[in-house]
Amino acid sequence: MKRTVIFCVVLAALSFVVFGQTKSVTPAMLDGVWKISEIVTTGANAATNRSPQPSLVIFTKGYYSILSVNGTQPRPKVAQAKDPAKLTDAEKLARYEQWSPFTANSGTCEIKGATLTRRPIVAKNEAVMTGPSVTEDVQMEGDSLWLIAKSAPGQPASETRTKLTRLK
Repeated sequence: MKRTVIFCVVLAALSFVVFGQTKSVTPAMLDGVWKISEIVTTGANAATNRSPQPSLVIFTKGYYSILSVNGTQPRPKVAQAKDPAKLTDAEKLARYEQWSPFTANSGTCEIKGATLTRRPIVAKNEAVMTGPSVTEDVQMEGDSLWLIAKSAPGQPASETRTKLTRLK
């Protein structure tokens, strides 16, 4: 009986070690062109978006670039300007608002184990360039890459899982 209990404890411990570990992702696995194919957010404002708007995410040789239309609806069409060289204030505002649900940033990236750190160099939003680096857990599943961002310390618990699908 004692041997059976010890065997079960050892088996359970080995199972946890083997199956509980997060697999490392190498830079070579990350390199390529991807699109956002799903976004799952947990916590108070939980939501799942299985049909994200267009995006393009590129990783190569320690650099990254992200361009994405945010939200669940396409951006609204903006009326043709009367004179594109001399936009009115209303036309400028309409074009700015059209771009507001849009992410654009590029910079350096580093992968260590199952953690990706991105350091923006240039961005649509200046606060992204001057803010802290972005750290996310990463998981590979075939031709899919999951970027997992957790809420900041002191904030309500949440997690955003962004699924990227490799483009061929």
